[in-house]
Amino acid sequence: MTIHKLTDCTEILKFIENADYTKTSYLYKLPQEHHHIQQMIERAIHSPGVFAIIDDNNIKALVLAFTYEENKFKVIGPIISHGYHLTIEEQDDLLNAMFHAQPDDANFNFSYDATSQVFAKEMKHLKASYHFTDYYLEAYPEIRSIEPTSYQTITEYHKAYFRAFKKLHEKAFKRNEMSASQIVDSLDENNRLFIFVSEGLLKGYIYIQTHPRRGIAEIKYFTSHSDYRFKGIAFDLLKFVLNFAFDHYELKKIYFKIRSKNSRLVQRFNELGFHVNNEYKKFKYVAKHT
Repeated sequence: MTIHKLTDCTEILKFIENADYTKTSYLYKLPQEHHHIQQMIERAIHSPGVFAIIDDNNIKALVLAFTYEENKFKVIGPIISHGYHLTIEEQDDLLNAMFHAQPDDANFNFSYDATSQVFAKEMKHLKASYHFTDYYLEAYPEIRSIEPTSYQTITEYHKAYFRAFKKLHEKAFKRNEMSASQIVDSLDENNRLFIFVSEGLLKGYIYIQTHPRRGIAEIKYFTSHSDYRFKGIAFDLLKFVLNFAFDHYELKKIYFKIRSKNSRLVQRFNELGFHVNNEYKKFKYVAKHT
């Protein structure tokens, strides 16, 4: 049994299509369509590489990763042959083959479904540190029965507040998918931005994207200014937008993602009618820290 760096995309794809994903990190990042998986494999072969345990000329387990920033990778794997028992030591050896092919300060990130995957022993043995948890929450139309509070301080976005909105957005979401300008440019009947204004100051905002044909909406961004935290601003914005969206659109659900280490904070969203639909535990491995 040896570890090899694979370069044959067809061989890798054939193995992945018929493998066991029980222990696979970032499984939800693995594309469903054939040509998209092939493209991911081709990029992974280039960097950081695809590594596999080979026994009797057969792939028994492999790992690959994709780059999201320079020297930062999200690991997909291990992907295991059906019936093969991959030990923790073998998994470490397989991952270390990938780690050692990159600079010492490279970051390797792992993500596991907290409700259906077993990962704690493997991450501890690898000496990967817990980073945070991504919670995916959903709310349904019946939450409109929640008694609304006064929304006198919440209004639809006006261009007069762009500078304040931009500053708050950039501070709260440093690696944001959408810039403040892109959010403002997107605003229309189905993309709405609401701001919390008090004493002439913008103290928070919430941005929601609705998809009426699909009957869903996503709360893409919401936050409050750090000087006014713990005053219920974010919760007031959420209450407002839930009532607004369910009243103005034919929606089956509204959802959003929050990143936190504080499970008690996440549980507070239950008060608004949200329920955790998915929960992903995130871990990080940095070679120079071990």
